[in-house]
Amino acid sequence: MITNPILAEKDRVQMALAEEAEYDIHKYSELIHRIVLDMEQQYGFKVNYVTRRNGVFVPMESPDTLDGPRMELD
Repeated sequence: MITNPILAEKDRVQMALAEEAEYDIHKYSELIHRIVLDMEQQYGFKVNYVTRRNGVFVPMESPDTLDGPRMELD
């Protein structure tokens, strides 16, 4: 696999987050969402969420809290 310092740092951070979440996808998603909310507040920008429907990206409402419904995984 081709790697560089940026990809190595991305992999290191992803592994650290996965370990912190105890390899639970719901906990991992909550950690990531919390980081995004903190960054939005700290740097004064808003992340735009999208979903894909029939091959087209469609804007979604931004979840402002972690209290929303969870997606069920197979």
